[in-house]
Amino acid sequence: MRIPESKIAEIAAAADIVRVISDYVDLKKAGKDYRGICPFHGDKDPSFYVSPQKGIFHCFGCAVGGSVFNFLMRMENVSFLEAVRMVAQRYGIHFELEGGKAKVEDKERFLAALEAGQSYFKTSLGSNDAAQQYLINRGIPPEWTERLDLGFAPDSWDGIHSYLRTHEINSGDAVSVGLVRERTGGGYYDYFRSRIMIPIRNLNGQVVGFGGRILGDGDPKYLNSPESGIFRKRNILYGLDSSREGIRREGYVILVEGYFDQISLRIRGVENTVAPLGTALGVEQIRLIKRFCGKVTTVFDSDEAGLRALKRSIPLFLAAEMEPSCLILDEDKDPDEAIRRLGVEAFRKLLDRAVPMIDFFLEHLKSQYDVNTIHGRNLALEECLPILREVADSKERDYFIERLSSRIRIREDRLLRLLKEAPRRHYQKSSRSCSGKTLFDFPADERNVVRGMLLMDGVIERVVKSGLIKNFEDPVLAELAGRIIALREQTGKFEASDLLNSLDDHDLASIVATWMKPRPEEDDLRPEVDGALTVDESLDYIRLRSFERRKVEIKERMKKCAPGEEEYNLLAQELWSIGRRLHR
Repeated sequence: MRIPESKIAEIAAAADIVRVISDYVDLKKAGKDYRGICPFHGDKDPSFYVSPQKGIFHCFGCAVGGSVFNFLMRMENVSFLEAVRMVAQRYGIHFELEGGKAKVEDKERFLAALEAGQSYFKTSLGSNDAAQQYLINRGIPPEWTERLDLGFAPDSWDGIHSYLRTHEINSGDAVSVGLVRERTGGGYYDYFRSRIMIPIRNLNGQVVGFGGRILGDGDPKYLNSPESGIFRKRNILYGLDSSREGIRREGYVILVEGYFDQISLRIRGVENTVAPLGTALGVEQIRLIKRFCGKVTTVFDSDEAGLRALKRSIPLFLAAEMEPSCLILDEDKDPDEAIRRLGVEAFRKLLDRAVPMIDFFLEHLKSQYDVNTIHGRNLALEECLPILREVADSKERDYFIERLSSRIRIREDRLLRLLKEAPRRHYQKSSRSCSGKTLFDFPADERNVVRGMLLMDGVIERVVKSGLIKNFEDPVLAELAGRIIALREQTGKFEASDLLNSLDDHDLASIVATWMKPRPEEDDLRPEVDGALTVDESLDYIRLRSFERRKVEIKERMKKCAPGEEEYNLLAQELWSIGRRLHR
């Protein structure tokens, strides 16, 4: 599914970027632009600019920038599609996705089925004294039960199915979202029975699934909705929709293990808390955390399962370039019990004592094994190797090796030798990284050409005709050049603002915004330095560089051929032709 480029341009043109950003940042007029304190880094002096003429925002302090859509993506932590939808709704513009109308209709029906299910569960809770008492015993007062939309699934095989039919919810949709299941012999039955129902929401606050806790004894204790077209457990953290402001305010995320841990902390004022959905923490969830904040404190149980969860999460955090802290509860079985016993202030003091996760893990190894003996060190090393192998090909490797070496008294060179045959880690980062780059962080010749394509008339045609994009060495610049050409081919014209408005990648959007509004002293294409001549000279340099590279390749191949062979003669002819071009 995608939004037509023409519709993106229409929505962007209707948006008042100053008015939208003013909802989040106090902007003051500064010449043609507006200026304020950057919301994306610890800004003290106003370095955040909004240009209504160009339709961009840009911070000269942290190099973040982009369109009105990119701003909302960062501030609201939503997808590009959701940001476009937010602006369209604000300005009363209707749009449909190309090739995705059926999927959108499916999503709307699924959401409607889940909303109806939530209504049924809430009504059922109000008529079940045992379920209400259970929540009170868990320390959740009635007003919070209402605020959290908690509910109850009665011990019935046909309760919610009958309810949904009376509310005109298609049985197939109810099956798709996991409210009911099909019987082998025909008909349907309720999926959740005799359970406290906890609605799971996406970042937009929409119910996309449920977590059900058995009332009384029974297995499984917790049961989640099955995955559907709108619910993927690995892409959701419970409570994230309601904790975003708390995370922003506190500057870090508290990660707990269960639904009721998150609920218990939240209702007592610890509002920066999230939880995975009763499953092991995954790569996608850690990436989701990082979208909101780079600091995280995990609160695990002190039992064997909690320590296993801690060990399993270390390589995931390292792969995401995060160094988490952890708090292990010794006197309580979980955060819910701890905060109810201690009170919120004492619990916050516990959080202040959280230690780096790697340090805790290594100290735990030292307490388990006698690292003063060869046997003990070898056992500790054996337990660390799975983590070490996961970060074997990254810069995190040296960091971990240094700590491991000092804690369990094993030489760093030995650890490096052990890694020579180690498999590559599973958690790969993007092949390109461009966050925070300035003009001078890119190759000058390729940078000048792409900026010329972005800002100057006629350059796109000259670049396409030259065929030199395939010779670009910087992957970011090659991608930007390709996007510029593709947009021009799609729309028959090119405007830098249209490209910016179409970018759903934060880093690319920041680069384009920076290049549309550079510092004057950094602008190689400003009129006084003859920008057109700079672009032409840069194209010539890229062309010459490609010839020189081809010369080296030809000479290497000729060494492997016998003089007089057909291939040798063809290579010699090409080499002579390149030589003539280089000496023109």
